[in-house]
Amino acid sequence: MDCVKCADTGYLVAPEGEMAVARVCDCQIPCPVCDDTRFSIDYSVTPPVTRPCGCIQLRKRIEKFNEAQIPARFHRSTLENYEELAGNQAKIKMHFNRYRQAYEPGAKGLLLSGIPGVGKTHLICGLLRHLGLELNKTVRFVDFFNLLDMLKSSWNDDKGDGDIMNSLASVDVLAIDEMGKRPMTAWELSVLDQLISRRYNSRKTMLITTNLAIETAGQSQNVKRRRLVDEVQERIYSRLIEMCDFLEVKGVDYRISKQ
Repeated sequence: MDCVKCADTGYLVAPEGEMAVARVCDCQIPCPVCDDTRFSIDYSVTPPVTRPCGCIQLRKRIEKFNEAQIPARFHRSTLENYEELAGNQAKIKMHFNRYRQAYEPGAKGLLLSGIPGVGKTHLICGLLRHLGLELNKTVRFVDFFNLLDMLKSSWNDDKGDGDIMNSLASVDVLAIDEMGKRPMTAWELSVLDQLISRRYNSRKTMLITTNLAIETAGQSQNVKRRRLVDEVQERIYSRLIEMCDFLEVKGVDYRISKQ
């Protein structure tokens, strides 16, 4: 490893305001290959050929990642540094690593269920980071109820919700955090239905976290949890089953365990 700052990835991720923001590492300024000309000479062929330098793609990946709106708290979150503290967390981490290695555009997504504090959001953000910064995919993170607030604000400003919904419907991978954190109104369910339907029809990957239970059996820690199937419409639930593998993350709330 040549650069201890970025571990030779060429980028660094840090908190900036409310978001995690990536930038080019100092070890790549100026580019050691092209000296920031953005072109390199390939001497492996005769005659030598001028080609676009790889630093162009690095900057494009960083730009895409910075549009993901991953929360600043999770700027360090990777699959590698996810801690398997209890329950089936080691198994879940292995599942995510296999998913990362096998990912293809339009792949079936993942829906993570579990009590608070078992690392669901960490896993989702770590996967988004890899897909955006390493695989050059367009990714987006959104807290579901923050999304609802944005949509309501756009209506109050007479702007409509078209731009917001279009941006969420079009990205390669959309992560919805905290789906069903509280019971949803009919309007909120209609928003969820519209978004999921658009991504379903265009075969786009979704990643979802929820505290809602995905089955009645095995609910951990004697906590009575609301069920996903009861909280969303049958149409939404049916599509989620087809779009995502359902995974129950079992363990202890790490925030409480640290006290």
